[in-house]
Amino acid sequence: MTQFGKQPPVLIFDFGNVVAYFDYRKACDVLGRPLGLSGEALLELARARNFVAILQQYESGAITAEAFSTLFCGLVGLDMPHQEFAAAWSDIFWLNEPMARLVEFLKNEGYRLILGSNTNALHAAQFQRQFAKTLAHFDHLVLSHEVGHLKPSAEFYHACAAAAGQEPASCLFIDDLAENVEGAKAAGLSALQFTEFPKLLRDLMAAGVNISPMFESNSDGR
Repeated sequence: MTQFGKQPPVLIFDFGNVVAYFDYRKACDVLGRPLGLSGEALLELARARNFVAILQQYESGAITAEAFSTLFCGLVGLDMPHQEFAAAWSDIFWLNEPMARLVEFLKNEGYRLILGSNTNALHAAQFQRQFAKTLAHFDHLVLSHEVGHLKPSAEFYHACAAAAGQEPASCLFIDDLAENVEGAKAAGLSALQFTEFPKLLRDLMAAGVNISPMFESNSDGR
């Protein structure tokens, strides 16, 4: 791990399962009802029929929300209007409360914060409404469907650094997925894998991020 010196790093946070949690089964519980399927069963069916490939097209900005809903519904044999699909698809998030407090703390300490997320137009619109207070602490939101690149491609991380106006070496990326952490490192950034909140606090301190007051009072993540 790079130890940042007097110049504080730009901190880049992943969104899903870092700033907020998500579960596709919440959407699939609703989408599966007309088919008589549980959320788990519908998700398994979608994955078996190459759902990931069309999701990647959508999250890279290659297809529209309407095209995605049509493709998804065709994939699983679901007849549902786009607006109904969109409402169910979007309702999958809940806030990571300790992380939201950390983001607010870091912003108040003067850190430059970037959000860097693989996402899509429907989800981005939802979480920007749902978590507006927390996301207001970020200087920029770098969203895959807008920049046309997905993690772990180098282009995505370079877009994050460019949004911050910094070289990649001045940036610290935080993500829950190991492949995205490795992608960030390969692109010249420092990176941490988020697994649990107390460990992240320790890792940030080891990297030279000044969170001592928060670490002392919130090391249990409450």
